Amino acid sequence: MFGFGKNVSVKIDKDLYARVVKVADVAGYATADEFIAHVLEKEMLHFEDSKSDEDIRAKLKGLGYIS
Repeated sequence: MFGFGKNVSVKIDKDLYARVVKVADVAGYATADEFIAHVLEKEMLHFEDSKSDEDIRAKLKGLGYIS
């Protein structure tokens, strides 16, 4: 779709990543990347049935991601 391979890199703040590593470890994930992928997949389910960009915006507002 975007010309990416199987994986891409995402930059996040080091302090946030440290928190992710801790939670991923406690939760039993093999890696922080595995935990991040799981969280993103779970959140993306909210948008799977969206019919338009406006529908996505409305859902994002409802979830508190945007105002």
